[in-house]
Amino acid sequence: MSAEPVRTSSPEDDVESEGSSTITRRALIVGLAMALWMPFWPTYTSFILHSTRADHSHLSMAMLIPFVALLVLNIFLEKRGIGFSPTELLTFCCIGMVAGVMQGEWLTVWWVQMLTMPAYFASPENRFEELLLPHMPSWTTITNREVVRGFYEGLPSGTPFPWAEWAPVLLAWGSFIVAVLMINLSISVLLRKQWQEHERLSFPVATALLELTGVSGSRGTLVALARNRRFQLGFAFTLIVITYNVSTWFTVNLPMIPFLAGRYGRHVIPTMPGFPNIVTTFVLLTFCLGYFTKTEVLFSLWFFHLVQIVQKGIFNRVGVDLGSADPWSSGHPAIGWETFGGMIVFVLWGFWTARSHFRDIYRKAFRRDPRVDDSEELMSYRTALFLLIGCTLFVMLWLNRAGMDWGPIFAWCFATLILFVGLARIVVESGLVYLRVPITAQAFTWHVFGIGGLGPASAAVLTLTNSLVADGKTFAITQMAHVPRLGMAMARRSRRALAPAVLTSCVLGGTLVVGFLLYQGYYVTGSYNFGTGSFTGVGGAGAVAFSRLAVKRIQEGTTATDWDRLLWLTIGGGFTASLYYLRYRFTNFPLHPIGFTICGMVEMADNAWSLFLIWSVKSLILRIGGLESYRRNAPIFLGMIMGYVAGVALGVIADAFWFPGEGHEIHCDP
Repeated sequence: MSAEPVRTSSPEDDVESEGSSTITRRALIVGLAMALWMPFWPTYTSFILHSTRADHSHLSMAMLIPFVALLVLNIFLEKRGIGFSPTELLTFCCIGMVAGVMQGEWLTVWWVQMLTMPAYFASPENRFEELLLPHMPSWTTITNREVVRGFYEGLPSGTPFPWAEWAPVLLAWGSFIVAVLMINLSISVLLRKQWQEHERLSFPVATALLELTGVSGSRGTLVALARNRRFQLGFAFTLIVITYNVSTWFTVNLPMIPFLAGRYGRHVIPTMPGFPNIVTTFVLLTFCLGYFTKTEVLFSLWFFHLVQIVQKGIFNRVGVDLGSADPWSSGHPAIGWETFGGMIVFVLWGFWTARSHFRDIYRKAFRRDPRVDDSEELMSYRTALFLLIGCTLFVMLWLNRAGMDWGPIFAWCFATLILFVGLARIVVESGLVYLRVPITAQAFTWHVFGIGGLGPASAAVLTLTNSLVADGKTFAITQMAHVPRLGMAMARRSRRALAPAVLTSCVLGGTLVVGFLLYQGYYVTGSYNFGTGSFTGVGGAGAVAFSRLAVKRIQEGTTATDWDRLLWLTIGGGFTASLYYLRYRFTNFPLHPIGFTICGMVEMADNAWSLFLIWSVKSLILRIGGLESYRRNAPIFLGMIMGYVAGVALGVIADAFWFPGEGHEIHCDP
């Protein structure tokens, strides 16, 4: 007979919870140790083992695998009376979510390649040395050809590390990165109450993590789940499928199950000429986390994806052509700029809705109004607001000192703010952890000013900022948006220690990964031999591609504001504003604007089928059994997540022992 199902918070009816203990010294020690391990091991598997990547989603396997292992270990520790409390487990969770960004092909790797690439790949043909490097100050990039050659090709044994070249660049960019991390944490703190209490957003990722760590100070939640038959069913099904697929690596002709098998499980259905294909890949994290998402959001996500397929096909057939798409942007420029216009309205409307909350923040920060209570937050409103203002000014002055004019700086900062806040809210509201941006802040700045308005110096610095793109994940804003939410489930007296712990974990994790990359590059294999396009200059969306595009535009010299793209941005903004009007005018209007803002993103092609499936499943469960049935069946999806994590860990272990350097992918970019 199965145990009673654990209580699962409904996304429609989420409730705050309070932990019963504080952040202890051992929690900080273990958390900071995880901050080192979580970014390191996926970097090692990606560049050395060439195994399953753990750096794709906004909820990365880099965090999930060690964290789940710790939850299992805690079961045995609790039997001996020394188990970690829910507050301590949530501390590990918050530190791991954010520190996991400092790894793989996220912030640190993109950053290192952009610092070294222009000088290493410079040639008379690409004109990097003529048109880019003279406009990049020595403290923003490594310009010494011999120093970067050593990183890409290795140094003879005993050669000292070139600290004189690296130290100023690492310190300059390190201060910039820490400032942006502090900006994002401050924004997350300032928006927590508005998103959680006033708008009651779903937080599907936080909901799932809270069920695993304990809610309302309870212990043994994972034990209760493990005894639940539905959890066992979901766990066993997923793990058995992945285990079988791993077993096929040891044979020649044994086929894999085309399910939970990385890219092997990607299926394409052709459509009409000129229209995009329909992809039916099953993405497990999208499917399972979608169970904790509101049905109207799920419906809008897959519905607008179908709309953009039709729209893109019509554009292709009638010849709507805005030129080539920018790197890491939506495939069709018109749809990319249209949906970015939608995201601008999406974010600004959220700010307008929060105007009363922002007034409270102002009164507390500048007038110390005792009627505004910020005692529950990770930091006071005054601290968060002044950090936000101070670090923003520092970032803008840094860019100007590097050579960027004030107009492009304001454009880049505006677009970055929209993208950061927009992505954070989308993940918080939808649970969609495979997500990129509709266009990049760099693309927005390029086309608003053109090279005629930017000038060579601004163009060169703007090219360097591409090191901060990396699928829109590089500065942990989507992860940090969950930290204050998870902090609300901790003991109140422990929350103020969480913010410095998270920031420290980022610094430690990033330092370790950068140090590892530099050591491997200079003294082991040479970064060119890592086997990825990031360091070989291959592909159309890496550091070399960014620089080639910049040189091409600098050579053109007369490019001005692209009014066609701005027209589509305006159209998208107007359409999103119309959706908001209809939602407020008609109570049961079924379409949520969130679906339109991301419908053109590349990942939506692979996620849409899973979103449709979970929308159908959840709608059926709610229609037949209501909210009680929804809560009763939640352990199935939590079990599938746990089985998936265990399966991916199994694949990494198999690659480490039997296929080092020739690994396989289970968990990959959908």
